[in-house]
Amino acid sequence: MGLFDSPTHLLIILVVLVVLFGSTKLPKAAKSMGEAMRIFKKESAKLHEEDAPTAQVQASAPQQVAPQQAATQDQMLALQEQMDALQKQMAAQPAPATPPSATEPETQHTNQP
Repeated sequence: MGLFDSPTHLLIILVVLVVLFGSTKLPKAAKSMGEAMRIFKKESAKLHEEDAPTAQVQASAPQQVAPQQAATQDQMLALQEQMDALQKQMAAQPAPATPPSATEPETQHTNQP
């Protein structure tokens, strides 16, 4: 049996809400919730309207996308080759030796009489 199956359950929930929030705050809360829902519906409708022209533009220009993708892929391949060459250079170079001052612990000098 669900929570909202019986009218008595709804009545009990309504009484609890009135006791918790008071009879003056409930209409204000319902009004603000309704306004929020209207705003949400308007904004989601705007998003759907904006998506429709974008989809039409993309469908009408698939020939323009293919050359751009090919150029991007060529650039990616060239960058990958450069990275491989740099990695080979890094592997071929010996590791630099650490200076002796980096391995010795630092000491603090104080001037005490």
